Amino acid sequence: MTPFFSEDSRQGGSRWLAALPFALFVVSAITLSFFNATDISLLTAVGITAIIIGGVLAGDNEEYWHTIFEYAGGKTAMTAVMLWLLVGVYGNILKAGHIADGLVWAAGALNVSGTLFTLAVFLFSGLFAISTGSGFGTISAISLTLFPAGVAVGCNPALLGGAILSGAALGDSIAPVSDTTVIAAATQQFDDSGRTAEIGESIKRRLPVVLTAVLITIVAFLLAGLWFAGKDSGNTTVVQSSPDGLAMLLPTFIIIALSLRRVGIFTSIAAGTAAAVIIGLSLQLFTLADLVSVNDNKVSGAVVDGITGMTGVCVLLMVVVALSGLIIKGKCMAALTAALDRKVIHSYKSAEVTVYLLVLVAGILIAAVNTIANICIAPFVNSIGRRHGLHPYRRTTLLAAGICTFPFILPYGGAALLLMKGIEASGCVVEIQPNDVFLTALYPWILAVCVMAVPSSPTLPVREGE
Repeated sequence: MTPFFSEDSRQGGSRWLAALPFALFVVSAITLSFFNATDISLLTAVGITAIIIGGVLAGDNEEYWHTIFEYAGGKTAMTAVMLWLLVGVYGNILKAGHIADGLVWAAGALNVSGTLFTLAVFLFSGLFAISTGSGFGTISAISLTLFPAGVAVGCNPALLGGAILSGAALGDSIAPVSDTTVIAAATQQFDDSGRTAEIGESIKRRLPVVLTAVLITIVAFLLAGLWFAGKDSGNTTVVQSSPDGLAMLLPTFIIIALSLRRVGIFTSIAAGTAAAVIIGLSLQLFTLADLVSVNDNKVSGAVVDGITGMTGVCVLLMVVVALSGLIIKGKCMAALTAALDRKVIHSYKSAEVTVYLLVLVAGILIAAVNTIANICIAPFVNSIGRRHGLHPYRRTTLLAAGICTFPFILPYGGAALLLMKGIEASGCVVEIQPNDVFLTALYPWILAVCVMAVPSSPTLPVREGE
């Protein structure tokens, strides 16, 4: 095809200049993350600016914009966008049904010491994240509710904060409705036909890794709790809340069960959403007006809020996928993988390790929002993986699990900073700093090791089109 950019060298120079818009976006995202300024709208504006700059430099302007629209409106982007909109509605319906209150009630009803309460917070946070598909939403809800309760029980604050981050990472790494799971599956292709990994099957293949990490994390939190036992007050606190919200866990179980039985994810989420509405209305957890209402010519409610809450990240995804399309069509990605072939990748195993390291590096550099890191690195994982026969489901494991490690533990990451804001807003008398949870967020550390240490089928190379 005609080079995107005017350049004397029609091979090397134009090929790498095709990556300029994508590079501008990534560098800007990394820079903004260090200033805690990674607003979705700002990142979208940066991405659009990068696209415009590329358009100005394009040698073939018509082909350039054709590529932008082809990828922005392609199957990969639209699949994720449609899923996110559905997930936004589903998650907000669960919140309207007071699922957080139900989990708080259950935690308080356990009436246990600090060590076991910390473990319960990890499990409840993970369950909440699996239910809603939102790691950040989990951190916000649990830091406002269970953190103050845990401090009252006698939990070590740093360990308690680490348990919340660990639970959020757990849910994000495995939930059928998580953006991490959606992106990982929607971007990993079998062949040029566009067929991508199925969400339910990708979760099933990832389960051995995640479950192993969860079991080890449970033991680790128990041991860590005993280590900090001297700081447990020994008091118990019953959190005053309602158990009714626990009924909203049933729709999540329905979605998981349907997904694991290879029912289409759109059908699974639709069934879960319908179940959530029926349960919520039957138990009077919310009214129809709470879901959708019109007041003073303004439409509001959980359904509307769910859609509007996802609109920003959907547009950002389309922008980033369009940017990645430039480096694919411009042959830059092919050149990068060829360079890795010559200098780094010499076997199936080295390709697997290289892909995983790229995912980890992306998570470290763009730790403010792991979704952005996921979107940015996914095309490279797909390209290198296909070139070296890494099965799409193995790639989804490397991507979905790997991107849920460092972004949840780094002090400058969005997860740790959000936790601090939640604790501050809760009015808890005990405060912690981002550095305090760097080592106490045990699940991301353990998951990072388990991804490579625990076999997740398929582990053998796959031929193109298989």
